[in-house]
Amino acid sequence: MITFFKSDLGVRFVAEGVVRSNAFILTPLLSWSLGAVVFGSYLQVMSLAFAFVPLVSAGLGFTVIRKLAGRTDSSDAPNLLLTAIGIVSFLCLSLMLILAFTAENVLIFLSLNTILAPSWLTIVVPSLAWIFAVEALIGEYMRAMVKARLSLYIQIVSFALQMAFLGVVLTFDKLSLGSTLLSIAAAKVVVIAYLLIPILIRIKKHSTKNKSSLLQVALSGLPFMLAGLAEWAGNLGDRLIVGRFLGPEAVAHYGASIMILSVLAALGAPIWWLLFPTVSAHVRNGETEHCRVTVRQRTMLFTELALPILALAILVVNPAVSLLLNSPVSNMTAVILLAGCAILISQMTTGWEYYLVCVSSGKRLMTASVICSLLSFGSAWQLAPSWGLVGVASGMLIGKATLGLFFAISANRNGFVGCAWPMRSFVTLVTVNGITAITTYFFAHQILTISSLFYQIAFSAVIFAATYGAIRFLLTPVLQRLNAQ
Repeated sequence: MITFFKSDLGVRFVAEGVVRSNAFILTPLLSWSLGAVVFGSYLQVMSLAFAFVPLVSAGLGFTVIRKLAGRTDSSDAPNLLLTAIGIVSFLCLSLMLILAFTAENVLIFLSLNTILAPSWLTIVVPSLAWIFAVEALIGEYMRAMVKARLSLYIQIVSFALQMAFLGVVLTFDKLSLGSTLLSIAAAKVVVIAYLLIPILIRIKKHSTKNKSSLLQVALSGLPFMLAGLAEWAGNLGDRLIVGRFLGPEAVAHYGASIMILSVLAALGAPIWWLLFPTVSAHVRNGETEHCRVTVRQRTMLFTELALPILALAILVVNPAVSLLLNSPVSNMTAVILLAGCAILISQMTTGWEYYLVCVSSGKRLMTASVICSLLSFGSAWQLAPSWGLVGVASGMLIGKATLGLFFAISANRNGFVGCAWPMRSFVTLVTVNGITAITTYFFAHQILTISSLFYQIAFSAVIFAATYGAIRFLLTPVLQRLNAQ
């Protein structure tokens, strides 16, 4: 266990734990302080700001990794990073100019015109977009340089600063939407400045001559930037749809449910964080079979961790969301089931996606991502008025399943033979988790009658863990034989 946490993968698990604990602390803190309606508006503003983060994290971020992964000479890495930040800064200034003329219409369209002022939106959204985008790009830079431990320290410091700034606000005043966003932004700006100042000093001392090629490399990320923007439509655009048709309070309920499911992404993030540089290096060296084996191992590791979490989340979503928001909720089971399947599909097909990114120019990937994200967004838009939150989650699932099918077919056509995970082991795990969930539901919801939300969650978790552990112990020889095949 100690050896695992000393490894890069173990460090990334700790880092993701810090990031997700941030969300689990902020959600009850903000929802209890601001109320469900204002908290829902906060989620909508954050979603709108994050619309431009993929321009870096899924566009220029991929370019940085493809340029630097597996190389011994990374002298031009700082220049590449700053060039990309310059492009993002220009895009965010352009966004501010556009919002100066359209902010009022945007607020009316999102049903936020009674809560926010147009001038406020014009300044806040581009500023948050720049902060989140640069933070994501620095993370991709460290990912390419395989600096997992430094990434952990940065995330811990950022989390601590956010809590400190929010604590200062709570000490001298009460939280509002503006003070909350300002506290989060200030903490991230301090961290970004701390990281960029040494890079600027290094570049000033050791200037490079190949600036035009650096700009060319940065611009080569445009296809991935567009694909990333489409990915936002499929991942975060649902909050805006919920707010548009169902109101800010429904956004709070939906956002809290998705936040519970973010544990799945947290489990996958450290695995995929280290997988992409490995896949890129294997492809660069022509080691397709090694790449396939690595992808299958990492995907199966994620599956074994994620399926129990998803099953338990489906069981406890109603009391968990009620506890997080301090507001009674009783109809989120179907929503989290559909959304959880969508996230699971998205995560499990990541290995195929990374392989395609490394072997293709990105044009077909961009086209598929755009089409599937528009399909997801459009389906959610059509289904939300009649089906409510279930319709939004259904649209999300349709888009993810379609994109996952594209990844599977395209990867196999480009040399990745077979599935990205052992199918027999996967079916066995699904069966085990299904039996465990049914058993837990019978005991926790039919036999036990507990009014406390916390004890409902605790008893369900204990029963689930005990049942799952017993079944896994009995099936250990079977799973070992399946994994050996």
